Amino acid sequence: MSTQEQHVHPPNASPGLSRQTKMWLVFSSAVVLLVVVGVPVVGLLATDRSPQPGDCLEAKERGGKTGKASEFRIVSCTEPSAAYKVALMGGRLGCDSNTYGSTSTGRTSRELCLTLNAKVGDCFYQEVGFPTGKVTKVQCGPLATYRVTAVVPGKADHAVCGPDINPLESDPTRPLALVYPKPPLTICTAGT
Repeated sequence: MSTQEQHVHPPNASPGLSRQTKMWLVFSSAVVLLVVVGVPVVGLLATDRSPQPGDCLEAKERGGKTGKASEFRIVSCTEPSAAYKVALMGGRLGCDSNTYGSTSTGRTSRELCLTLNAKVGDCFYQEVGFPTGKVTKVQCGPLATYRVTAVVPGKADHAVCGPDINPLESDPTRPLALVYPKPPLTICTAGT
């Protein structure tokens, strides 16, 4: 081919990208846009739902102030700030035991019966007495009111925490058994 010759394209062919390549680029761009914009939107929607049994909650302010559901947000149960776990939805009369912390949902006007989201070694800061006071998970140390010494799922019995436990004790700095009847759970604590 001489330098004077020009390359001629067939009459129906156009130089550039093939139709298949153009379709692939449009599809790829749509997927990228969906991921960049869609994931944050889905995250916002997921946290804007009403709490359900099994969900963990974080108090928006240290300890929560009034116990209203709007003062809590749903978080992963593995988050260090997840101090509460929704045990069950209470009926119109609320939670059937005074051991549960509780809050009312704005959307359903049902009582959320809350347990501590605790494992052995966790420490909590307690405002007022349990369960009426609000609690925040904190690092063990001078800010902590008590430390979890045992968690016994499947059993709702003060005795599992030992003979020195006073089931009516409301001072969280003393050994205490938090007994939740539904689902059965006992959490043993000791002052820090």
